[in-house]
Amino acid sequence: MIDVLFIIIGLLIVALAGSVIAAKKGWISDRDKDGIADVIEDRVDIVKDKVEDVVEDVVDAVEDKIDAVKEAAKKVTRKKPGRKKTAKK
Repeated sequence: MIDVLFIIIGLLIVALAGSVIAAKKGWISDRDKDGIADVIEDRVDIVKDKVEDVVEDVVDAVEDKIDAVKEAAKKVTRKKPGRKKTAKK
C-alpha cells in the first residue's frame, strides 16, 4: 500500500517538474511568468470556485439543521399546561 503511495507521489513530482520546465522553455503558455502553466492555473481556479460553492451549501445545510435542533429542543423543554405545583409549608 505504501509503495503505491510513493509511486503516485513520484509520478506527481515528475509531472510537476515537466510542466514547470515546459513553461520555462515556452512550450506551454505562461502569461504571468511564474513557472506554472496557464492551463493548470485555470483548472485550479475552476476547482477552487466549485469547492467554495460546495462549502457554502454545506454551511447553509448545517445552519438549517442547527436551527431545527434548537426548535426541537424548545418544543421538548417548554412548559406544558397542567396542574400547578403547590408550595410546601
